Amino acid sequence: MNIKNKVPLSLLFLASFGVGQIQAQDVSDTEVAAPSEAAVPKKRSSRLLEEVVVTAQKREEDLQDVPISVQAFGAETLDALGIFDTSDLQFVTPTLNISSVIGFTTVYLRGVGTDAFLTADPSVGTYIDGIYLPVAAGMTQDFGVVERIEVLKGPQGTLFGRNTNGGALNIITRDPILGEFDAQVNVTAASYPDLHAKAYVNIPFGENFAVSMSPIFAKTEHFIKNTSPNQVAPMHDDETEGFRIKARWAPYEWVDMTIAALTLKSDNPGELVQPGLKPTAIGLALGIEEENYRRGDDETSLDHCCTSTVDNEMLYGKVEFFTPWFDIKLLASDQQIRTGTVLDFDGSGVQGVGISGVGFSGDTQTAEIQLISNVESWGSDWLRWIVGVYKFEGITGFSEPGDRIEIHANLLSPILAPLSGVFSTLNGLGLNLLPQGLGTGVLYSKYSVATDSESIYGQATVTLTEWFDITLGLRYQDEGRELLYSELGALVSDEEIALFEYDYAVTQTGERVEPQKSTVTTSPKISFELRPFDEETLVYLSYQEATKSGTFNGLAVTAPPTYAEPEKITAWEIGVKTKFLHDTLVFSAAIFDYEIEDQQIQFVSLTTGGSVSFENAELANIRGLDFDIMWVIAPHLVEGLVLVGGAGWLETAEFTSYPNAKGYTNNSGLSASNQDFSGNRIQKTPEISGNLALSKTWMLSDGELEMAADLYYTQEFFYEPSNREESIEDGYTMWGARLSYLHEPWNTRVTLFGRNLTDINTTRGYIGAEFSNPIIPSVPRTYGLRLSWQY
Repeated sequence: MNIKNKVPLSLLFLASFGVGQIQAQDVSDTEVAAPSEAAVPKKRSSRLLEEVVVTAQKREEDLQDVPISVQAFGAETLDALGIFDTSDLQFVTPTLNISSVIGFTTVYLRGVGTDAFLTADPSVGTYIDGIYLPVAAGMTQDFGVVERIEVLKGPQGTLFGRNTNGGALNIITRDPILGEFDAQVNVTAASYPDLHAKAYVNIPFGENFAVSMSPIFAKTEHFIKNTSPNQVAPMHDDETEGFRIKARWAPYEWVDMTIAALTLKSDNPGELVQPGLKPTAIGLALGIEEENYRRGDDETSLDHCCTSTVDNEMLYGKVEFFTPWFDIKLLASDQQIRTGTVLDFDGSGVQGVGISGVGFSGDTQTAEIQLISNVESWGSDWLRWIVGVYKFEGITGFSEPGDRIEIHANLLSPILAPLSGVFSTLNGLGLNLLPQGLGTGVLYSKYSVATDSESIYGQATVTLTEWFDITLGLRYQDEGRELLYSELGALVSDEEIALFEYDYAVTQTGERVEPQKSTVTTSPKISFELRPFDEETLVYLSYQEATKSGTFNGLAVTAPPTYAEPEKITAWEIGVKTKFLHDTLVFSAAIFDYEIEDQQIQFVSLTTGGSVSFENAELANIRGLDFDIMWVIAPHLVEGLVLVGGAGWLETAEFTSYPNAKGYTNNSGLSASNQDFSGNRIQKTPEISGNLALSKTWMLSDGELEMAADLYYTQEFFYEPSNREESIEDGYTMWGARLSYLHEPWNTRVTLFGRNLTDINTTRGYIGAEFSNPIIPSVPRTYGLRLSWQY
């Protein structure tokens, strides 16, 4: 809807934080100014009032006009809030949970997510410059200097498609700037990480061509030391380095081309320091001590530890054509990712079970064409539309010779009977890997899964009256998955001896399925957008569907590969975006209700089919609300005092029907496949979570002084669908603070910061296992100094 302001622009307060907070000017603009004064641009009074434009609907728009729940953070806002990388977004986004499992990132938003990370797609998609990232390894890394980050809440099945049942994280990096030199450097020295640096430089070549480069580097000693004398992979410092280069050419007004290359390499063994909290009955029998690890300890003993490497390379680009009828955008990418893992599966110093992953990789290509209406399109005063075609191809798994998952085991055969049976088979072949009683052996498993997806989509918004719009959208997708191979064998003198080769998979009920499966879906969307009171208030009601395709997991150990059926979500949402108190308070809220059919669940265990298996929760329901505010407090009395924050309430987040579920029974270490989790709380869904940040900026003659404090709160939640006591993460409140000074003559900012000031002991990941319930401890209290300079 093309809305004209009823008042001069100098009277509007525009904000940029959270749902419905996009553009901002200094609060002094809320006073009526003489025309000559209004023409003079005024300096904003807080970095939280940064002006941001979003592309939540594949076109640049003011978020106040977008009928979607979105939080958008520009580069300065991210810095002002102390956001280092994408994993920190959960501390400023209610109902967002970002955690890590065996080096893979799992994301839940409004209770929708999945822990299935190997060959299943995340339920919350991650995009960089419009390109979908399908593999969940390394997603919490810093992508260098960014333009903005958008958090799109709720299903995005129409425009973003490809399995975005829970939402999307849309990361926009800076494009090269034509005809202008630009540079900046950010260096952070802290207690954790020890050193973090990123930079950006834009070099123009004439008026039509420019190149930008953005390197990043981080190095730190992990805050937990491994004291085991028998470490398979001795600990060293975590280190990440990356480089992004972009080239932009716009030879004519009607064409704009950008090509980019990104390389990101990390060697972070600390990611897999996963000590077990409480030994199970099996773990105690293996000799794990009762107090194997306690929260807050800075030492642990892990014999099979630790390696976590990610080598990520992307080549991608876009071409835009601007015609009198519509705009044309072409997007394409080629992505290569390869990981390495050494993990102590029993979470202790006892020589039990260790996992080594050699060469898990992803090889994907994408292509997309979009036709987007513009101001010169027919009917542009009452019609806006977009149509597109999308193509995705990819192979994930272990594709090169020697790539595999290795299971190193010292096993007590009466306890781990299924694996003992495998080793007994090896003994029968004369390999003698399992002597009587206690034995040692190495199994391997490898697999590969291919994906081929094609879709076509369209969305149109029609203005019926000055106060009423309607949006209709539809996406058709045909996605095929194929289990290329799945193999289990034994390693003898590093030689692979295949024992089982599977050309089929099974569902959680034991039904056999062929290695090729196709999911054909049609995902509709309808949205009603009203401005019943004034042009500053948007009320919307939306209905949409999205589907995440079925997929195979080929990681078989004691049973065939598993297949998860497609996951479908049906979503209703009613929301409001408005302003109060002479535009100094920007408020956005939404109420939502989700029905999820066949939610894809991952279960990790060695004794129920494999180290990883997939299944479906028959039916789940999520109902709740969330809101965001940005309030410039008493601007006529105090300059630069801003409060931002929000909260989420997941009133209902339960499995309404989940029979035939796999899970551990109490803390025995034993698991069963016929449990009923109906009525249980969905994992990673605290009932209440929220955040607040209070910032005060003083304008000085040579710059500005900024002081800020923030808190994040979450109630307790479960890490497992079983809702076992051992998988509970207790609720907590986390505090942070920052003091920043900008010296304008040098355009240099110095920031002193502290995070987790009360030094609470939380976790950023958990994995249930037979032996000791391993956790990934979160970062303790940290403090540091950051220096930023911009040309």
